[in-house]
Amino acid sequence: MKLKRALIAIVVAAPAAMSVGLVAQAQDVVPAQNFHFKDNAFGCLSKDKFDAAFKHAQAGEPGQAQQFFTGYDCVATPPETEFRAIRVIGHDIEFVGASNTDTQGLWTTDQFIRQ
Repeated sequence: MKLKRALIAIVVAAPAAMSVGLVAQAQDVVPAQNFHFKDNAFGCLSKDKFDAAFKHAQAGEPGQAQQFFTGYDCVATPPETEFRAIRVIGHDIEFVGASNTDTQGLWTTDQFIRQ
């Protein structure tokens, strides 16, 4: 019976332990760090626009997500270009081109960054 309880505890705790690892990995990106994006990544003019477009993309609603790209509120980020993080808030990253000196940029998620 103790073994059964131990196995159940492991199965229940495993997803939580894995998510803790993901949170720690998200903190790997720091302001002023240069990075490259993965394929099919994008950034948006505001954090709110990014959150909305990302939510539609994750929900399998390409038509809803596309509206943000049509008006250029969001743009695709080329994986071969180097970018620089300006600000990091949890999993959200504000970024500019690596050689750009702007203090405001586009927003994306750490899930799109090549580690």
